[in-house]
Parts: sequence; structure tokens; C-alpha cells
Amino acid sequence: MRIAKGEGKRQPADVLYCRATVDLSRGEVHLAELPCADWEDVLGGIGRGFKFLRDYRVTQAYAPDSPLLVCTGVLTGSAVMTGLRTYFCAYSPLKRSRGGKPAAMWAAGSGKFGSKLKWTGVDEMVLRGRAARPTCLVVRREGEGVKISLEDASDLMGRGTHEKIMLLHERYPEAHFAVIGPGGENWENVCYGAIALSTENQLRTGEEKSRFAGRGGMGSLLGSKNVLAIVAQAPEVRGEITPALREINRTVARGEGSRKFRDPDKGGLGGTWSNCPPLFEAGILPERNFWPTGTDAPTRLFREALEPQYLIRDEACFRCGIACHKNVYERTDGQAGPFYVKMDYEPLTLLGLNLGLYDPEQVMALIKLNDHLGLDAISAGVVVGYVMEYNERHPEAPLAGGLTFGDFAGAQTLLRRIAAGEEPDLGRGVRHLAEKLGETAYAMECKGLELPAYLPETNPGYPFAIAGGHMSMRTMFLLLFEGETSLDYWEEAIVERGLYQVRDDMLGLCKFSGLEMEEAARAVAEVTGLEITGEELKQAVRRTFLRGYALERQQGFTEEDYDLPARVYEERNPNLKLPQFISREFFAELRRRVLARFDAEVAELGLP
Repeated sequence: MRIAKGEGKRQPADVLYCRATVDLSRGEVHLAELPCADWEDVLGGIGRGFKFLRDYRVTQAYAPDSPLLVCTGVLTGSAVMTGLRTYFCAYSPLKRSRGGKPAAMWAAGSGKFGSKLKWTGVDEMVLRGRAARPTCLVVRREGEGVKISLEDASDLMGRGTHEKIMLLHERYPEAHFAVIGPGGENWENVCYGAIALSTENQLRTGEEKSRFAGRGGMGSLLGSKNVLAIVAQAPEVRGEITPALREINRTVARGEGSRKFRDPDKGGLGGTWSNCPPLFEAGILPERNFWPTGTDAPTRLFREALEPQYLIRDEACFRCGIACHKNVYERTDGQAGPFYVKMDYEPLTLLGLNLGLYDPEQVMALIKLNDHLGLDAISAGVVVGYVMEYNERHPEAPLAGGLTFGDFAGAQTLLRRIAAGEEPDLGRGVRHLAEKLGETAYAMECKGLELPAYLPETNPGYPFAIAGGHMSMRTMFLLLFEGETSLDYWEEAIVERGLYQVRDDMLGLCKFSGLEMEEAARAVAEVTGLEITGEELKQAVRRTFLRGYALERQQGFTEEDYDLPARVYEERNPNLKLPQFISREFFAELRRRVLARFDAEVAELGLP
């Protein structure tokens, strides 16, 4: 990204960004420096991503001409703390309308790949076509220019995500990497392959500490283009830390907004792992395919239960003071022994409790296997949980060898088979599987995307998210914290509050940064030299969310596509301690109100 020199107040049009368009079928690369048309272009990420995707009418996500956009935010690679994110935007093979068309979405990940890509001088890449052979896409900074090459990656085929990254690390100094695992390689039968992004800690120690852009099958899309890895090779760039940026970074590292994710000895609450106790106390911690049991079994996976046997360290991404990673090591004479895995709420819950697994060693092994295979932990955990419940309901004709809740060895085997493309009905997502079986009520999905680990009974905002629930509609904790159940409350929560969750997926910031809108605007102003207010930033974020919604409508989404799993309306779990207030009538009226407001605003703005 380059700021054109000039006199007076700078405008978005004074900002130029570099796009690399790669035709994989022809092996051709085109570089272009483009002017920004508005704040969405300046901010980048999904702001530019959705504007790009609006010009495409995609009927098959895996069609060679269906584009995959790899992009960064304005703060990616900057001196702003947590400015590390990479975004993969495309029409998803998993998210789709009931009419069958794929929908626009994105997946995001941290690590250092995004910063390295930005430092090469490339702000975003458009990948089209399909390479003739397994390919490694290499983006290098050479002097004052950029060189992009397509190199043979046949020797990477079949290897796990961490192994790929470490092999590439030996070949490309000063580089970071985005790779797929076996799940992405077998894209024809796996729609939720993830993309693993390398980290400083990983390359330094050799331990499996990737970050993942998991949602929506972006790794499968990369595999469909026969790209196994992307390399970003560039020297380190250390942006100037002005007094204003220093204050912003202090807020990120020690402010109230990031408190939840810091360790207790830093005044925090302990990271996403700390979600487990309060959700358990409220009876809403997912177990056995999102059906809490009311027993104390989940407490075996709480951090407090593991600490006597394991050493748990809070570790950080590149230049981040939050240190949200809760990395688990074997405890050897009071010191850290071999590394096990990073414990986050989502994988812990969906590859553990949701499968009826409560043994920490088993759950950590399953998380590690899933990372190795390059599957989205959310989708994988939901699909396997559905299979287990189906088998419980149909012991006379079970799936997957009769897999049951609590079967650790069977779950391992099934994940391997899914990633290998040997279970196509499971690999294509829980909606596909449930529709084929004719039992959709307990398939935990909205719009084809498997739900993150928060009960749908507590969150009628899920169906209106653009990308996987909590990523793009921040309503998952509102019932727990605010206890409101009225239609008016939830309409406003969705339309006026929840959608601003997408802000950091434009800027390049981690969602854990906790910056207020004005603080985020000051960070953008410091990095670009442009004057942007918190209100201008807020409106650009709102337009971006609405543009994503408009793209859903453009792809044929109707009112029926915005719905919750039918079990929410049909069954009541006696172990939930919060109001179970979502009836069919309640949700139908809420949906009517929300869609009417979104449709009117889209029309008024002339989107997409």
C-alpha cells in the first residue's frame, strides 16, 4: 500500500494498493497498483473482498474461474499490535443457499504470513484457474520490486500442515507460509479444509503452533486450484511507533477490551478456555452434539483440572502483548516438557465435549490430529457429533462403523477417513449429510455452515451472520450476560450491535484487540496519514456487512435460508438454566423484522 504525495488533506483516492492477479491455468501473473475508491478500499480485508466478489456470479464454488482472494487489512504488517491478519475471501463450497448456490464469505488467521505478504509489497492476490501440477506460489520481495513464481510442490503432497511448513522453512529463509493439509488436497470430497498459517514460535521451536483460517472451506478452495502452499518472503519491516501508536498498543496489551484473553497474572481472565466454567454453570456448554447432559463430566477439561498435571503457558503471536495462546506442555520436574497443543475454547469443546470425550489426553490428541489433517475444527467436530447422535438414534443402521459418543479411537479413524476423501457424505458438511439422511432437525448449522460452540437455543442472531456465527455476528453471549428475551431487544441486538463484529476483519486486527471504534480509527489515521473518524469507520463497517448480506441475496438466498436448527423449536433440554425462549413464531417474526431492515438499507445504499 502506498500513499501518493500531495498537498492538503489526504483522501482515500490518495491511497494505492497492489493487487497480484495469478492465472494458475496459464502460469501468468499480473501486478497492478490501484487507487482506492472509498474507505472500504483503504481499510482492506473483507471490505475490498466483498466489493471484488460482487462482480462474479458463481454457481459452482470449485469452478476454475471462481476466484479466491488472499488479502490483508490496512493494519496488517503495521506497528499496531495484533495487526497480523490474513483474509481468504471466496464463494464457499460449504456455505450455500437452499437453492444450491455457493455464498460469499471469508476465513481469517493470524500468524506472521499476512505481515510477510504485506512486506513483499503485495496487498492482495487474486487466484484464478487451476495449476496443472501441485504448486507452491512464491511471492518474493526483490530490491524495490516483487517477483511471483509458481514452483513445483509435488513432494509436499500428503504431508500434514506442520510438516509442510517446516519443510518450506528450510527452503525459504525470511519467509512465512500458508499451507493446506490432506483435507484441502482432497477437496472434491472435503468442503471444510482449512489453511494453516505459520508463526514465529513455530519456526523457532519446531513445535506445532500454526494458526488457522478454518471457516468455510478456504483450504479446500486452495486445494481445488492445486496450490498446496503460498510462500511470502521478505525482509522484516518495522514501522515507526509514534507516541499515539504506543498508547494504542498499551491499550491493546493491557486494556479492558483484551482482558478476557490475558492470563490472570496479567490481570486477565485466562483466554477463550475461560468460557467453559460460566457456560457450564448456566447449563449451556455444548456436549454430545450440542445437548448438555447436566453432569460434572465437562469439568475434567477445565484449565484448573489440568494445571496439576500439565504446564500451561500463555504465549503470544508476533509482537503481541495479549499472549492469548494457552499452550499445554507436559510437566517434568516442574518445568515444561514436550509440547502438546494450544487449547482454545472451540476445538476443546467441539472435538472433546461435543463428542462425549472428557479425557484431556484424548481431546488434545484429537485436536492435534485435526490440525495435522488441516480440517476446520468447528466443522469437523459438528459433523462427527451429528454422526454420533444419528447412530444413537439408529442403532440398527449406523454410520461410520457404528461410532458412538465417547469413542476416541473411532473418532480418530473417522477424521483420518474424512481428510482422505473416503467419507464424501461427511466431508461435504453436516447439512449435506443430514439432508441425504432426511434428519435435519439436529444438524447444527445455519446456511450450511456448522455452528461454533455456543448453543443455538441462546442465540437467534446466528442465521444473520455472514461468516460462521461468532465471526460476524456478536450475539452469542447476550442472553448469558443481559438476559433479555423480547423481540425488540433481539432485533436491535442484531441490526444495531452484533454486525460490528466484522470490523477487525477489514483492518487486519485480531478480534481480541478490544479497541473501541475511535481508537481503531486513530490507529488507521496514524498508519495512513488520512483523517478518519470513528463514525466514518463505523459506517464503512456497516456497509461492508450489508454488502455481504446483499451478496447472499444476489446468490438466491430467500427468507427460508435464514433459520435455526429445527431442534431449537421442537425440543427443550431440561439441563439449560437460561430461558429457552425461541419458538417458531418468535423467530419468524424476528426474521421478518431483521430482513426487512437489512433489505431497506441495502436498497437505500444501492448495494452491492
